[in-house]
Amino acid sequence: MTDTTVTDTPAPDIPAPDTGTGYGRKLSSHDARLTEVGPGTPMGEALRRYWHPIARSAGLVAGDRPHRARLLGENLVAFRDGQGRPGVVFERCSHRGSSLSYGRIEEDGIRCCYHGWKFDVQGHCLEQACEPDGGRRRNLARQPWYPVEERYGLVFVYMGPPESKPELPRFDCLEPLGEGESYHTDWLAPDAEVLGMEQDFNWLQIYENAVDPVHASWLHSHHSGFQFQGTGTTGFPESYYDPTTVADRVTYHRTDLGVKYVQSYRDRPVGGGETVDLDWAVELQLPNILALPDFIRVAPDSRHDMLIWVVPVDDTHHRLVFSIRSADPERAASFVFGIKQNGKNNWEMTEEERHRFPGDYEAQRSQGDITQHSEETLAPSDRGVVMLRRMLRTMVDDVEAGRTPLGVTNPDGGLRSVASGVFTRTAPAAGV
Repeated sequence: MTDTTVTDTPAPDIPAPDTGTGYGRKLSSHDARLTEVGPGTPMGEALRRYWHPIARSAGLVAGDRPHRARLLGENLVAFRDGQGRPGVVFERCSHRGSSLSYGRIEEDGIRCCYHGWKFDVQGHCLEQACEPDGGRRRNLARQPWYPVEERYGLVFVYMGPPESKPELPRFDCLEPLGEGESYHTDWLAPDAEVLGMEQDFNWLQIYENAVDPVHASWLHSHHSGFQFQGTGTTGFPESYYDPTTVADRVTYHRTDLGVKYVQSYRDRPVGGGETVDLDWAVELQLPNILALPDFIRVAPDSRHDMLIWVVPVDDTHHRLVFSIRSADPERAASFVFGIKQNGKNNWEMTEEERHRFPGDYEAQRSQGDITQHSEETLAPSDRGVVMLRRMLRTMVDDVEAGRTPLGVTNPDGGLRSVASGVFTRTAPAAGV
């Protein structure tokens, strides 16, 4: 008789399924309320309550030529007429739509290349060259325009509701000028001498970088080598970049006009002396102003001297515009060329060097045209970024509710206080 007993055999090992793979993930997205700046968008409407620098004053030469200047998603033209008056008008001529960037600057305005219609700095049609009597109804034509004012070596434009136009802000770090001082605004680079330095990614990525000090303790030092010129001599000591202690040495603070961080460190003064405790303070003022102290030649307890504006061109481009108050022309050059990658300026890098020695541009541009906020995993060291985003959201909410957002009106006395600089510490600072 055949034995039909079934013998138990061990089941083969079945590997557990992989976890955390990319399969089936939802489509990524960006936070449109914070990043998109065109007309009618929440952030676009909020930003239009403020003045923005559109050009260097020295870059707009009387009677020279008009300059195409895209800003907040609108195509504009900036120029200075023969009388020296700056103007900002829509690029598209209100007659038949030709670009006024090809126009001719005359004593009292800008003339379109197509049919010779001439407009002044407020868009009034002064002449219609090919019409009888210079255009008998020319007063019916109006070229859209925006108000402009000049200050600190820059031309500012206001693109918001006319009834809400605020005073152009003034800052205690930029005025009054001291003996021999002037305003330095030139990037000393081709294609940036009039409108500022343009970069091809969303404005918020670089603005948030300014309140993310811990990236310097990795990107600008341990990953790519010390990139800030002056490190170990006139600038920061190498210990400033210690990634194991930086999170404990930074505090974040809300100010009357924005947010700032304070990073503590110890250093010996240039020229010798006892080691002292120092605080490096950087302030951001809404909606897009950055007060960055001199990191090449650190001078504790000196008056701050520079502001940078991160001006949105559109959703995927921005311009950097700055003004430095200084009697030393090398101050601007040290700022412009103050960060080196493998000992070179960014535009001198090969593609291989960019991958081996990345800097700010590579890190921020690689986030994408607009970073995908749904894909972020924020950490405690991102407290400054979170604080800034909350304040920007409040700014947007205020405009939507018909309220005046933070930083639009000038404080009593006119001058806005800027809290950036390097300070000798006398007591621990309270943080957030």
